[in-house]
Amino acid sequence: MNLRKEKTRWLLEHVSDASDKWMIAVEPFPFTVGRDEDCNLALQSQWVSRHHAQIHTSSGLLWIRDLGSTNGTFVNRELIQESQLLEPGDIISFGRSDFCLKSADSIRPSSAEATTSFDSTGELARMASLEPRLRKLLRERNVIPHFQPILMFPDMEVIGYEILGRIGEDDLPSDLAELFDLAAHMGCASDLSVLFRERGVDLGRRLPGSPLLFANTDPIELDRLDVLMESLERTCEMAPSSRIVLEINEKAVPHKDQMQQFRDRLTDLGIAVAFDDFGVGQIRLAELAKTPPDYLKFDISLIRRIHLAPKRLHQMVLTFVKAANDLGIKTLAEGIECCDEGETCRQLGFEYAQGYFYGRPSPIGEFAVS
Repeated sequence: MNLRKEKTRWLLEHVSDASDKWMIAVEPFPFTVGRDEDCNLALQSQWVSRHHAQIHTSSGLLWIRDLGSTNGTFVNRELIQESQLLEPGDIISFGRSDFCLKSADSIRPSSAEATTSFDSTGELARMASLEPRLRKLLRERNVIPHFQPILMFPDMEVIGYEILGRIGEDDLPSDLAELFDLAAHMGCASDLSVLFRERGVDLGRRLPGSPLLFANTDPIELDRLDVLMESLERTCEMAPSSRIVLEINEKAVPHKDQMQQFRDRLTDLGIAVAFDDFGVGQIRLAELAKTPPDYLKFDISLIRRIHLAPKRLHQMVLTFVKAANDLGIKTLAEGIECCDEGETCRQLGFEYAQGYFYGRPSPIGEFAVS
């Protein structure tokens, strides 16, 4: 049913982690969600924009409006376009945090009282205790880049590697998403991203055959392109003979005018561009035509079990692949975990493949180096 009772008290229940459930009252209106401390619900995550979304009432109904966030706002796993009506039980996602919308009337008072008194003091204290260790890791550059092979259909020759970050510090989160959340809280997520990328390229230049090195960016780096360019210039000076492909998450691609200028500067450095996680973000085929990347990496959610997917999904992926090829964009299927997935991707016209089936991310010592 529609939410027509303005006097009803609404709650957001955190459901991302079954072991960390809590609630917060959606009040007062407008109710702002974001990374900034002035938000009603402040989420310290690199995937959440400073002012990400806003919940408000209008005409007796409850609505959510995206505030131009980098990674978008999702309701029931669907990306919203500006504003959308909310219903009880809707799952609302900001970055990697999922919340279920509930009416306080549907929750027993004792339960509501217990859960809405969530206090983030403990979590903030934990982050504060980890800050010196993360600062030390950044200062000492104690990261261990791993490399995952990228192969070309149909002969399956290795043509490159994606650089993936790992750390050698037991006292810090080993999960990269959690580690970057911590770094974002400290204001140094871009520093961590730069460290992984520079160390990865420095080591990767020792790989035989001068392979392509796919290096990632953190979404927050796209907010300061000049700073990112300074980092990339240092990287190119460090490894002048390396062939670098800069991966940009599809949801974080800059505005087309900025993107064109950015692409021109990257071309001057000899750096190619890949849009990552294609198929789950906001880029449309028409926009790809305006500022086409060199590579398009299709999101794992499209590739997983693709050999068992209905023909209509195959047709959709085939259309995307053909359109990309017509634009001169090389297509890559990532997340392939079995032979059948790989064969289906080959039949659909993908040029490149990546996934555990072909090789897991491994330290440089696992490969022959020059």
